[in-house]
Amino acid sequence: MDKKVISIFDRVGIKAGMDYYDMGLAKGLENNDCKCTIYSNFDSKYSKKFYKILDNKGNLYKLFSHINSTIKASRDAKKSNSKLVIIHLFNANFQTLLTILIAKLFRLKVAVIAHDISSFINNDNSFIQNKIYNSLANYIIVHNRFSYNELIPYIKEESIHKVSIFKHGGFLDFIDKNISKEMARYKLGLDKDKKYILFFGQIKKVKGLDILIEALSFVSDDIELIIAGKVFGDNFNNYDMLIKELGLRDRVVKMIRFITNEERELLLFASDVNVLPYKKIYQSGVLLISMSHSLSVIASDLESNRDIIESGKNGLLFKSEDVKDLSSKIELFFDKSNDRERMSKEAYKTIRDDYSWSDIAKGYMKLIDE
Repeated sequence: MDKKVISIFDRVGIKAGMDYYDMGLAKGLENNDCKCTIYSNFDSKYSKKFYKILDNKGNLYKLFSHINSTIKASRDAKKSNSKLVIIHLFNANFQTLLTILIAKLFRLKVAVIAHDISSFINNDNSFIQNKIYNSLANYIIVHNRFSYNELIPYIKEESIHKVSIFKHGGFLDFIDKNISKEMARYKLGLDKDKKYILFFGQIKKVKGLDILIEALSFVSDDIELIIAGKVFGDNFNNYDMLIKELGLRDRVVKMIRFITNEERELLLFASDVNVLPYKKIYQSGVLLISMSHSLSVIASDLESNRDIIESGKNGLLFKSEDVKDLSSKIELFFDKSNDRERMSKEAYKTIRDDYSWSDIAKGYMKLIDE
């Protein structure tokens, strides 16, 4: 009997670190005897490079390229008898709508993964949002109960049955185990003896970087901060001014740009702890990839973080937007070396036991069996 086929259309892909998500899900589906093809902008055993990275092109060129790529992807998925097309939804805009509409024109069933129920840069279109959730999507996936509760007000009663909760998987299959902390620090030009906390990912106002910078001013001078990521819908000058005002310029390492997969691996191995001071988050891939690397995490006590972290066991939680509480948790982390090692092991164990892509893929298999 021929294998069932599921497709992933991902125009963002490697530009925002979604390549590992796609490959993790594809491998999970493969482990459930399902073929998965990823239509995106990166190379892998599962993917076809139908979408292009066009950062330096005009908007009209980007639009026509996107339409052309999605038509080709839809035609190829239809030809391969794909039972389902998975599309990532970070904001309800025209380009996302076009992707779904084209797939539907080819009579493909669509499952939308609602990563962000409401865009953090306020560029959702309520008409498009309603159309996607209540008319076009055959299935809607969220990653946790918090996201489900946030989504339901946008869903008509007759469409609620389309919504399912499937976890965001871990990243254990994508770790370069040949990298040591010493090697990572050497390659990044970091001091082998210093204490480093990491802020990693897209820099947006909602990510709370200002909270972390202020907290840094209250902790020991031998603790330094690495800020690594691209600015999105924000202005880094504001953070630079804060760093200067607090006299922290000698204690902050800045990598304010797109971070490659190779650099991300080095950063996760080089750092002592990753701090996630988010003011709002639906689900953090940064949290899961850190724990997959056995890197301890200090995160704000938002509901989606509490679903994963048991404070003091597999990480630490601090009161959201509370600078003093965050600074005390950072000091606590560095004061207790035995607890650090234990939390690191528990973080890895959490991902291994509870965030397997093979288990998550079973949910998608049930959708195509309906």
